[in-house]
Amino acid sequence: MLVYADGSCEGNPGPGGWGVVIVTPAGKHRISGGDSHTTNNRMEIMAAIEALRALDRGLPVILRSDSQYLVKTMNEGWRRTKNLDLWQQLDDEVARHNVRFEWVRGHTGDAGNEEADELARAAARSAARSRAPRRPGATGFAAAAKPAQPPCGAGRAAQAAARPAPAASAAGRPADTHQPARAAGGTAAAALPAPTAPAAPSDDELVIAELSGLLDPGERIVRCGVCKQAFIARGDEHYCPLIACQMIKRQ
Repeated sequence: MLVYADGSCEGNPGPGGWGVVIVTPAGKHRISGGDSHTTNNRMEIMAAIEALRALDRGLPVILRSDSQYLVKTMNEGWRRTKNLDLWQQLDDEVARHNVRFEWVRGHTGDAGNEEADELARAAARSAARSRAPRRPGATGFAAAAKPAQPPCGAGRAAQAAARPAPAASAAGRPADTHQPARAAGGTAAAALPAPTAPAAPSDDELVIAELSGLLDPGERIVRCGVCKQAFIARGDEHYCPLIACQMIKRQ
């Protein structure tokens, strides 16, 4: 299972948010949440916690983050002097899975990281607008509501794909199901959307079609079934050579 997790904070401390993108063979699933008063580091840790909470126990997980604070603490044993409550929660979640933490450089075109970053920023903006007082002792974090345990091993996020289509509005358009849900403590969490339907061919896809004429016999350009990046395939390949994609292929 490939997961991208990111945190954001408008001011440090200030309103913050976390975002998670879970990549499965069935599609991408997204969750996010926020806190009206927090720090960037707490949001980075919280993103990892909520990502692992959304998955079934025992899954192999590659968790990618652009936070060296998170990755080096987990991989290299950096000394923990702050946020001890969240580190304990993360340790508990890591114990449920087979997790490998990977650092990725932020804002360099990694699609999964960029998407998680935007989810986190949107959650932080929502938390800034609410600014509701927190209950004494509350953490202020809110994850998207988790559905009942799915019958397969793809994780709780797979429930999104089985949800009924949204009801039509008075204007004949589907009702908006992407408004963040209000949670206790004044925080917000985005509901898990079902994977979106394929869009019309993009400029990038048209370019790929043009380049297909330069391929050798037996070769074709396809998009990886996991990361969606284009690659040259031979035969009936559907997964690119990236290690994470090959590992998911074997599940």
